[in-house]
Amino acid sequence: MRSLGKIFLYILTVLLVGALVAPQAWHLIQLLPSDWMGGLVGSIQRMPFHRYLSRSLQVTAILLLWPLVRSLRVRSMAEFGIFENKRSWGDFLTGVLAGLLCCLLLQPILIFTGIFCFAGSWSSVIAVLPRLLATAAFVALLEEFLFRGVLLGFFRQFLTPSLAVLSSSFLFAGVHFVSFPEAAGGPVLWWSGLATLGEIGSGFPSWSLFIGAFLVLFAAGLILGWMTTMTGSLWAAIGLHGTWILGQQLFNSATFYRVKPPMSLMPVIGPSQCHGMVPTGLFPLACILLSGGLALLLLRRQHTGSRFPTVRGG
Repeated sequence: MRSLGKIFLYILTVLLVGALVAPQAWHLIQLLPSDWMGGLVGSIQRMPFHRYLSRSLQVTAILLLWPLVRSLRVRSMAEFGIFENKRSWGDFLTGVLAGLLCCLLLQPILIFTGIFCFAGSWSSVIAVLPRLLATAAFVALLEEFLFRGVLLGFFRQFLTPSLAVLSSSFLFAGVHFVSFPEAAGGPVLWWSGLATLGEIGSGFPSWSLFIGAFLVLFAAGLILGWMTTMTGSLWAAIGLHGTWILGQQLFNSATFYRVKPPMSLMPVIGPSQCHGMVPTGLFPLACILLSGGLALLLLRRQHTGSRFPTVRGG
């Protein structure tokens, strides 16, 4: 119970500090020359405030994680099932290839069937590629460390590996729907982060879209969790997760959903959710399960004979 209390206090502190820091970060970025880094700073300046709040919360979570881990008396990541991996590059490339396979299974069919159509030009897509690469790398590293490195490892302290993966995957899917509203323009004040936190959930999708996107996220969490427990490291999960994000971002920047009415093809396919980052429906779910399943088979073959110390309670 003491550990759960510390985790609850950690979550509250992250929300409070992140919400107070986000407006300061927004004002600081606005002071920088917009043409820095080939215009990357300018594109960041044009991002809506809720994106600043999201990143502020993520960075705060990372910075406050070490005090939490120390208070829980965790001496090393090995207690969470994360060990030194001599096959890190091989695992990473396996994850990347699985992510590419998923994109090749899903996105060309969505275009050829007319469900999505091209919008804009390839030059505009290439122009935003550096930003998309940076975002995919940052989000994959951060979320894998938090969800598969810490949360999954924490569950493995007192659950079997299967139940730990299921529990962490459920939370991983659910957290994506704790989204912030895309507020219209206006001044960013010191309390803007707190005000935005108070509006969480206001943009919740319909139940059919929620279930369709939740199943996709839950399946992704299961695959990423089993990759981590199978390899004893985060590299395969980072490779797969980062490639998924980059592929979806590139697809979103080059296409638009053209089905009218939007729900007419559900449960097979529907408009992407969570700010366009999560494809929805049974077809994306099948692509993720197929590509992820093949990656797990490859990793199992590569790690045959590998032995990791038993995680306490797991």
